[in-house]
Amino acid sequence: PGAFVSVSGAGVLKSSKNSTAAQAFVDYIASKPGQDVLRTGTTFEYPVELSVAANTKLKPLAQLDAPKVDLETLNNPQVVDLMQQAGLL
Repeated sequence: PGAFVSVSGAGVLKSSKNSTAAQAFVDYIASKPGQDVLRTGTTFEYPVELSVAANTKLKPLAQLDAPKVDLETLNNPQVVDLMQQAGLL
């Protein structure tokens, strides 16, 4: 494939001992200022906040030659092992 896109997520566990701080972090990273940090940093992440444009060094997602993958099939130990072997993780 011409691209690899890893999907990330964030949440706060009910069992968290610092749930207020954890929720504040999730709120920040999903906000415009937090997305600006991701956009201008060296991680080259696509923003999820619609008002934040992607880093100009990134191709638009629609232009990537990415394989069609059902993300639900990627949540298993074999996939993680293969990604580690390939050096992606």
